[in-house]
Amino acid sequence: MSLIHFSRARSLALGTALVVGAALAAPAFAASNLSFMGNSPLAYWKQRDTASFAKAARTVLVEKQDNETTDWTNAGTGNTVAIAAQITPTNTHKDGERTCRDLVVLLTAKGQEVTLKLPACKASDKAEWKLQKRGTP
Repeated sequence: MSLIHFSRARSLALGTALVVGAALAAPAFAASNLSFMGNSPLAYWKQRDTASFAKAARTVLVEKQDNETTDWTNAGTGNTVAIAAQITPTNTHKDGERTCRDLVVLLTAKGQEVTLKLPACKASDKAEWKLQKRGTP
């Protein structure tokens, strides 16, 4: 049973959100320089990486204190592109009965980096951690 729901589609959606944000912030710059996304670590992410990453993220959410960084790599997943991450839980807080925290993930591949902030919550002390959509109450 997966405690983290992290899909390639979500990864690509996050990457797309970054591009859209860049395009809105600086149209002339973004329009001529979007090729950087082809080298983003998210471009190399494979489904096999998801299971390995989810296991590491689950461990971080359950065992680590805020600001304790855990290193992860996709070694052994069969992906020919080496991807590394630093996973850091932050901002642990109660929201009613739920416990929530953010996972700050610095992904690197082929000399490129991208930082993701992934909010996660669990309904009770015994519940599973689940990634939250932005704006989810």
